[in-house]
Amino acid sequence: MAMSRNATLAGAIPATQILKRSIRQVDLCLQTERERLALAKDRATTKRNWLIYRAGIVWDVDQRARVETLATNLKKNPGQVVARLKTTYQGCLFLMERWAYLISKVSSDKFDGKLSSTNRVKALCLLGIPPDEWDDEESVISTNKISPDDKDWHQQAQKHLKCVFTREINRLIGLSKVLEVQDKEIQAKAMLGEFFINDATLNKAEREVARTERMIKALEKERLTAIHDMSEDALDPPEASAASEPTAAETTVQPDPLL
Repeated sequence: MAMSRNATLAGAIPATQILKRSIRQVDLCLQTERERLALAKDRATTKRNWLIYRAGIVWDVDQRARVETLATNLKKNPGQVVARLKTTYQGCLFLMERWAYLISKVSSDKFDGKLSSTNRVKALCLLGIPPDEWDDEESVISTNKISPDDKDWHQQAQKHLKCVFTREINRLIGLSKVLEVQDKEIQAKAMLGEFFINDATLNKAEREVARTERMIKALEKERLTAIHDMSEDALDPPEASAASEPTAAETTVQPDPLL
């Protein structure tokens, strides 16, 4: 397996010979990172304050926008989308509105006993039925079991469909009451700046703050190491050999000529 250039160098050069940055170089890096940290904190604070403001002013509008975005995939993947819509108060309202629309079509004087192809697909999507099962003639919204020969088959078909659609609305009403309380609690937390786990922009800004703070800690540790190394280099090591120390000249005894 090929090694990276840094790994190769690290293995080839002894650790004692790897050049270390000076204190001034580390200080310049620290200054740059601290400036970057200040900007990152400013961006994160600005974004959080903006979200807090919107939580108090246009909370329902923002939540509805998220629901509408999610619903664009309703026809493609009805099962998952409907399940997710049923996890939020605004999602339940969206589904109830669509069922109410279908009830109005069934209740219309122009209703001829069968849903139009467009409204049939809408109903199947709202029921969470996948596209590969839309041709099933035994589905819950099928009126084929009602004989066209019956005198009141039109009224029977109308009653059947209204019953199915109304049942779905009643289920959503019960669910929405629970989710409405939860939604109010989440909104209250958002107004205090405590609930923005799904905001990508804020998460990115806060990750940048955390990354920069880690970099600063690493640089501060490197600076302390550089100061320690410089202090050790400033101390002269004691002389190990006594031969290098200056010694007094040895005196020699001269013989006395009178002796």
